[in-house]
Amino acid sequence: MDYGKITNNVLHWNYRGFTEFPLQRLHGEEDEITDIYLKENLISRIPSDIGKLNNLESLYLSGNDITELPREISKLTRLKCLDLSGNRLQYIPDEIGEVRNLKFLILDENEVRELPLRIAELRMLRYLSVCDNNLQWLPQRPVYNYHHCEFRFWRNPNLKTIPYSLWYHMFRGQQTRSLNIGCLSYPRCQETCNSTRRILRLNQNSTECTLNYDFPAIYNHIIVTSVVPSLFELCKRKFYEIISDAAKKLTPTPRSIYCDFYDTGYNENNNNVKSLQESLNHCNINSNEHNDENNNKKDLPKSNKESSKEFDDILLTTKRKGSCVPKDMIEEYFYYLPRFIKNDLCNGPLSRCENVRCKKPIFDFVYYEFCIEKLILIAASEDIILNAAFCSKSCAEAWKPGKNIVHWKFV
Repeated sequence: MDYGKITNNVLHWNYRGFTEFPLQRLHGEEDEITDIYLKENLISRIPSDIGKLNNLESLYLSGNDITELPREISKLTRLKCLDLSGNRLQYIPDEIGEVRNLKFLILDENEVRELPLRIAELRMLRYLSVCDNNLQWLPQRPVYNYHHCEFRFWRNPNLKTIPYSLWYHMFRGQQTRSLNIGCLSYPRCQETCNSTRRILRLNQNSTECTLNYDFPAIYNHIIVTSVVPSLFELCKRKFYEIISDAAKKLTPTPRSIYCDFYDTGYNENNNNVKSLQESLNHCNINSNEHNDENNNKKDLPKSNKESSKEFDDILLTTKRKGSCVPKDMIEEYFYYLPRFIKNDLCNGPLSRCENVRCKKPIFDFVYYEFCIEKLILIAASEDIILNAAFCSKSCAEAWKPGKNIVHWKFV
């Protein structure tokens, strides 16, 4: 059989025993392919030149032996459906957030421990499923639009809690499509202690129990008293707010009750972005340098012409992608920042303060609280523990009234 023969731009290559992704069999016809079915083969990796499939819209790779998703997946800009269920994936790269047209992402039956923060950039996403994995925590906002996307994460036994805002927007008063969620069970007795984990001692209604709970590794400072966040943390919070606001102003999003903000669209006279650019241009340590009479290097401010060109570049990028995110702003204007700072700003904060009057981004210093709410199943309802992240103790205290708070401490 000629496996390279293409019919109607769709490749039906299920159950063929392939051990490698058969990209080389396309014989230069990569641009013609729109759908690839490679279910139940023996493929162990996706090639880094997967971006050659410029017009690919659907990729089905369930039931293989894939351990890693290449970062070059971001080049599949037309991709709408990606099925990677039944493989051995352990993580999803941040670049998944650049597959802007993705509508269906299926990651069931893998070994994924956490979801990338940038997955929330997928504005078109309508279905996300990560059932039967090794998830230990969920981001506060795993999907961009809570109301238009179905999110499933059942049967992740290491998942003990979910963020309060995720429950509030997606599961509060709503019946889940599951008889048994297989996670989030409130502990009825003492759990076996594991020295590799942080142990919480929960106290609810005079009943005390311990819970093995993994805080996200990115949280190096979990505040249990009125400790003030570091100056570096405060600077990142403020800087990210400025960058995020500028990106939002450039995004032509229609007015919707489901959006967190209302945009009026981008325009060439966007004062928010221009003022940001002008105020921070002098920080560029990589260009426009000259030596003074003492041979000390100085940065020259960019000319109006150069500033205008950079602003035009970000406008063109926004129009091409259909939206602008903080990563676009960082890469265009602040590429000279140290990598560890750029990574934090490009990926975004792990959480935002749960206090609706605050909503500051939280990168490292976080104040935690826990509460109990109900998850409604088809046959019954279950008490589950929700975690709530705050930028400070004062915000946490303002949030507590009316909540079924669980008192906790580190063991």
